[in-house]
Amino acid sequence: MTPLDRFNALTKRQRDEVLDKHRLWNVEHTEWWGVVYDDFKHDMSAIGIEVDRMYFSGFSSQGDGACFDGRVFSWEDFLKSMGYEDPALIGLAEQSWLFRVQHRGHYYHENCTTFYSDMASPDDYSESEMDEFVYAHSPYNTDIQNAAFVAILQGYDYGSLEDEFTEAFKGHMRDLYSRLEIEYDDLTSDESVLASLDANDMLTEIIDELENEYA
Repeated sequence: MTPLDRFNALTKRQRDEVLDKHRLWNVEHTEWWGVVYDDFKHDMSAIGIEVDRMYFSGFSSQGDGACFDGRVFSWEDFLKSMGYEDPALIGLAEQSWLFRVQHRGHYYHENCTTFYSDMASPDDYSESEMDEFVYAHSPYNTDIQNAAFVAILQGYDYGSLEDEFTEAFKGHMRDLYSRLEIEYDDLTSDESVLASLDANDMLTEIIDELENEYA
């Protein structure tokens, strides 16, 4: 009989005992989260977010979660991922905006973070100072173009935009946790544990020990 045949010949209670005893075989003493991290960083980069470092805890406590340190490095990609296609807004952001996040505290969920932003806008200037805003931020040369540039940008609520960006980052953190949990659940599933024990030639020894206990 093959090791798998011997395993399948055990009683359900014995099979469960073997699997439960080695439940963490695939996740102990290994950075099992590495593939998830790599895929997440790649996906974030595609929408303009640079992820520097990731944190998580899981997967059974109320305070479990995931977060990351990072920043917007491509405002065009990030804004388009948020549904903003306006060249004026993208141009302003690319030229002068900063938005980043860092982990803070003892837990690792999305609310254990601090966000930093510097988002220049027409709201920062009085009407009499609008020429200063145009000089600092407009890519145009004519009065008509500059007036249109300012009018377009005055149509945005920058406080709401900042809140929207913050919630988007937190949503990505929740997605990271979900990805990690799915990977963890897969690696600790009956099928994965059994496959790993068999692939590492552990089953024969484990079953021998088990049968001796029940002899």
